[in-house]
Amino acid sequence: MKYPLYLVLTLGLLNAQESDTSNVDVENTEEPAFSTGTSIYADYSQSTGNTSADILYYGLSFDLRGDIGPLKDTEIFFSYSRSDSKVDGDPLEDDENIISTVDLWANQYFISPFLFFQNQKDAIVNLKNRRNIGLGTKISLPMGFSLSYALLPEEEIYDWEFISDSTFIEDEYYYDEGEWEYEFSTFDSTRTLTRHSIRPKVKWKFLDGNIVFDYRFYYKPNISDFDDYLLVNELKISIATFYEALSLSINYNDSYNSQYDYDGSPIKSKDSDISIGLSFDL
Repeated sequence: MKYPLYLVLTLGLLNAQESDTSNVDVENTEEPAFSTGTSIYADYSQSTGNTSADILYYGLSFDLRGDIGPLKDTEIFFSYSRSDSKVDGDPLEDDENIISTVDLWANQYFISPFLFFQNQKDAIVNLKNRRNIGLGTKISLPMGFSLSYALLPEEEIYDWEFISDSTFIEDEYYYDEGEWEYEFSTFDSTRTLTRHSIRPKVKWKFLDGNIVFDYRFYYKPNISDFDDYLLVNELKISIATFYEALSLSINYNDSYNSQYDYDGSPIKSKDSDISIGLSFDL
């Protein structure tokens, strides 16, 4: 498991952005055509003694839903997350993820277009940068199901090192003993390609919305080589508690990269993480 199971306190600032109406005639005031929500979270822990650890998670998300000028029933979403963790001085996590989407006519029509942007970093597996920018279409189906397709141009950069030179340093007292010294170099590993992205999704609400189940599956093959593909599962469960502003959230993600599914691969082809947290809505 890539991430340890942890409890993180999430501060949700989910309030409508309305102007001050203290000096405005309420009868002539119209309801805002859109609503916004902002969520900020941070978690830090430190251990000393037998184990020395510094673990930091932080991020934010923002969404805007409604009528934005000529764009009716539009959803705009942005999120940023970062993790930076070390155990006994060795890096455990060094991740960064940025996602932004613009979904036009999100709930009005059977088919709605969307724009998508994602930028990822995962230094532990030497992924320096993976950037996707795409245009797609979502099809709304009955019973909370939907299906989307996007064409994603991608730029991928891995930070690989190789031994460029080596020297054997003999021990000055023992002729047949010594040690090797190595020089390392890097090379340009930039790869550009285009992927299909097919995403079925199901979102169900139970008990008057007090329990929300949101599951998404992504299949992203290289359009020129279907043996080169990514698989991603995302599951989010939100459970309301006895206090209206407090909810429990469970998030599970796993990913698979076919490039590393071979014997002797320096990187595992599958990665997964799970988190459990509390959120406050103000």
